Amino acid sequence: MSDQELNSGESRPQRNIWNLVLGIIFLLYGSFRLYQKSQIEDPETFGVIIAVGFIAFGIYDLYKYFKGV
Repeated sequence: MSDQELNSGESRPQRNIWNLVLGIIFLLYGSFRLYQKSQIEDPETFGVIIAVGFIAFGIYDLYKYFKGV
């Protein structure tokens, strides 16, 4: 089979490797910061919100990578 026959059928969505890399980095960094904030007695609310934002953005980037958005 030639490449044209294989590619003429169903096309795969374009995946951006940066979505995968940044998604993992944001997810790990946000989880680390949230863990640090949970260990102190009186955590800053703003710091917790930023950490949760990093986690959410990391999950969104991973979603974009696996769905090919």
